Amino acid sequence: MPWKDGGFWSALLDWLSHWRQDVLVALYAGVAVMIGLLAKIAHEVKHGHRNRFVTRRLWLDVPALAAMVAVAAGINVYFELTGWPSSAVGVACGWLGPRSIDILLMAVADLVRGGR
Repeated sequence: MPWKDGGFWSALLDWLSHWRQDVLVALYAGVAVMIGLLAKIAHEVKHGHRNRFVTRRLWLDVPALAAMVAVAAGINVYFELTGWPSSAVGVACGWLGPRSIDILLMAVADLVRGGR
């Protein structure tokens, strides 16, 4: 029986430990990206680009949030960042990422409509 073998349990614990590390990287990156995204939304409300903080448009930011979490986690893993630098990458991705995507989409929409 596999559960009576000590190797099975050690392999399972190793796998869970590796999985736990991946989840923690994604969780930390997610929190940092969410802080950056919330700061961007608060900036837009303050400058009149949004009427309120909580709107239906907020749901459109969820896919961008997921993409920026993946980008921030990838950058952190690639450069082996930990601590404050990894948090800074997440906040920057949260602030610049969706904002850059929004600017690109608006530029494409203007081109399609025949604008500038």
